Amino acid sequence: MARREAFLEGAQSAARLHERLDVRAEVEARAGSIDVFGAIIALGTPLIFRPLEGLLGACIPGPGVIISTERPLPIQRFTGAHELGHIALGHTFSLDGEEILTRMGHNSGQARTPDIEVAADSFASAFLLPKWLLQMHARRQGWNRASMSDPRAVYQLSLRAGASYRATCIALERHDIIDAKTRDALLATTPRSIKAELLDGLAVENFFPDVWLLTERDEGSTLEGQPDDLFVLRLAEQGGAGYLWTTEGLVDSGFAILRDRRDIPPPEQAIGGPVTRALTARRGEPARGRFALELRRPWIKAGAPLSALRVAYDLHGKEVGLPRVKRRDLRLAA
Repeated sequence: MARREAFLEGAQSAARLHERLDVRAEVEARAGSIDVFGAIIALGTPLIFRPLEGLLGACIPGPGVIISTERPLPIQRFTGAHELGHIALGHTFSLDGEEILTRMGHNSGQARTPDIEVAADSFASAFLLPKWLLQMHARRQGWNRASMSDPRAVYQLSLRAGASYRATCIALERHDIIDAKTRDALLATTPRSIKAELLDGLAVENFFPDVWLLTERDEGSTLEGQPDDLFVLRLAEQGGAGYLWTTEGLVDSGFAILRDRRDIPPPEQAIGGPVTRALTARRGEPARGRFALELRRPWIKAGAPLSALRVAYDLHGKEVGLPRVKRRDLRLAA
């Protein structure tokens, strides 16, 4: 098989599996990321997460797919998509290490990369980060093509797509949304610097957790992250009319508010203008649930709010042992 044919076969196989599993409709319904582990299970393939020395994952006849627990969730998801590619393409055996990450973004693979790995690489990128997924989140956030040259927007896009910042930059180039020069400029900016800017001086233990920027545009979305992730909520408030954002729903869901402030506009804009309520919060432990904030007059409890931010979240982080979705199914069946 020619290398170009292997690359195309992987991308086409990913599109066919999206259609077969009705992936797009499911993702758009919850405004989240693609459930790659659920797709592996849907194909009837056993899946387990175990410590692996020198490997990110493996696809082995009989046992099924094994993914390392030594890497964060976005890397587990990309590894899972690569192994899913081997399954969908009918490959019988593969042991995959760090090379699947270093090859990322090379359309034809490195010179010595076997064709089956070129196909699985292509499948992984196309399955995990299809163009329609990036466009869906961009529309929800009000981003356009020019926005994709802003590292802050691309970092937030990567969180919502459930992929690494690097993988997202490469996917944007692959889909001709940005060019190679813009990709390199984006990759020159580290996620750490973006996180520090978002936290705006708030002291944190380290910069390993992600920092989500949430606005009213995230209404109805699904967030999947780590237990220690931080959430910066920037919400327009109309204090002059008595409309303020409630925080009880956030606190009742177990989030600690680390900072609560209002950003006042300049004097020439302040009179009658909106004020931005800036909340920084953290859950701090593995959890799955929902939180809701409402924009309403505090003295009027009944009736619909003027606006709302309702979000579903899963902050368990990386997978260990049986997939979480499988464990939930077993508990429900018990």
